[in-house]
Amino acid sequence: MLSLGRFVAVILFSLLFASPVMAARIFSDNAWSPSFGVAGLESAPVYLTITNLSDTNRYLVGASTESASQVTIQSLSQSTNRMRISYIDRVELPIAVPVNFENSALFLMLEGIKNPLRAGSRFNLTLHFDNGEQETVRVQVRSVAVSGDRMLENMRTDPMQPGRSPRRTEGLDEGIMTDPLIR
Repeated sequence: MLSLGRFVAVILFSLLFASPVMAARIFSDNAWSPSFGVAGLESAPVYLTITNLSDTNRYLVGASTESASQVTIQSLSQSTNRMRISYIDRVELPIAVPVNFENSALFLMLEGIKNPLRAGSRFNLTLHFDNGEQETVRVQVRSVAVSGDRMLENMRTDPMQPGRSPRRTEGLDEGIMTDPLIR
């Protein structure tokens, strides 16, 4: 009889977590914004990962914060050897698929920053979804300052940058000669 009681408890517990409240859940994680250490900077990107845990596809339609006068959704794309920034009306959030703004061409842009973003600080960002729901996330500000010398070194060692001098290839097999990360 005890095992029947456990079975009923498991069923009731499962029904509790299968409620519509749980089905409408959007989970956001790793929200961060860079602190470039530049005085008077009026805009900065925000990166995060959003996972739709509901039972239907959802859309991110905007965001807001007290730290900036406006937050827009933007996309970065390459067109005829130039990078283009486009404003996006909404971002689709498929069911159970994490949408990572950091590793994709998508990002949120803080425009009209009211107070300087200092490394180590945090601020609230409210995400707005297509069904009228909102979720507030905590955004961490990270230091990403790069000195001019370090930036030049990255350009010299970056395999995707065109080289200034011919590369030596004698004695190397074809795989090594064509791999941009090895040569």
